[in-house]
Amino acid sequence: MSTAQPVTISPEQFRKVFGGDLGDVFLLVTSPGVRNALTVENSATPVQEFNWTGPGSRAGLIAEMAAIRASGRRASVLWIADDEFVHFEDEDLVGMAMGAFSSFSVPFSEESLRNNIRVVSEVDYERELGIEEEFLTLLDQADDMLFLGREFGTEAVFQHQLSEHWFSLHGPLLPGQQVVLPTGELSSLVNASGEFELHTHFTLNGEITLQGAPIVHRGGHETSLAETEQVYRDLAPMADQPAIITLAEGRITAVRPALAGRTAFAAGLEKLLAEDDRYAKVHEIGFGTNTSCAPLLPGNHFANERHPGVHLGLGLGTFTQYHIDLMSTAIDVLMRGVDGKDVALFQALGVAPVPAGV
Repeated sequence: MSTAQPVTISPEQFRKVFGGDLGDVFLLVTSPGVRNALTVENSATPVQEFNWTGPGSRAGLIAEMAAIRASGRRASVLWIADDEFVHFEDEDLVGMAMGAFSSFSVPFSEESLRNNIRVVSEVDYERELGIEEEFLTLLDQADDMLFLGREFGTEAVFQHQLSEHWFSLHGPLLPGQQVVLPTGELSSLVNASGEFELHTHFTLNGEITLQGAPIVHRGGHETSLAETEQVYRDLAPMADQPAIITLAEGRITAVRPALAGRTAFAAGLEKLLAEDDRYAKVHEIGFGTNTSCAPLLPGNHFANERHPGVHLGLGLGTFTQYHIDLMSTAIDVLMRGVDGKDVALFQALGVAPVPAGV
């Protein structure tokens, strides 16, 4: 942990993400190392704290929320831990809305937490809901999506109408909801949430330019932070050494550097695919829409996943050692066949990507 000044946490910093309603109790869930880095301010909403010491704390937290509920109160729950975020059953979250910051894949840092607090406190969540509505309308109207990499002349077609599993993370948290913060993403998965099958695939064909930021999520406690950091380092040259991937039915069949002599990212991606060819399957296509997450941050930051642009998700934790999101700001998306026209997606949503390095 760094020796920076403690981070001040106040319920009021999170009022907007909870829809303006913090409930009767602000329940702050922290692991010991995180708690030592925090100064907690009082507010009109009483703060109640819970000490998270790992997955074994799950039953205790469920009991804590049940006690709040039994007393006739509602709670907004903020979960900040240097451990993997665990999801809760619907019955455990009655009267509770839970937002989480997880540093499971990187060591906890005050700098990252400060940035996350800034993002969630400045987002216009009603606007996010409007973005979601417009996005869903375009998805319904368009025949397919064309992914363009204008600088290097790449094109790929995503037949999104054939995709069954769509998930949207927009707007304020309501009672019964839980999410890893920040919000601002709509994504399609090949399989239902939490499932991974090698034979299923997207109808995604062509070439895609990858330039931006990798986000490397470790798949479980058996994978170390050091191993996760090494994979991130292998892929980090994505920021300024773009690669072009060839896709056939949603699988990566070839990788090449986009610029002569700038091969580090392409080499890192090829190394990953050689070690486990399950990463060749694109498991997720995500569309970030949160302009407060721009520009991309250097380092393995979860918030980069919500940056405006397209990210391709490879692998899935518990099935593969990592889940890796490759956020590329070099992809323009055209929604084709919308009332006989092509519509530039991010421009229509008012969230045009900020190119890497800007």
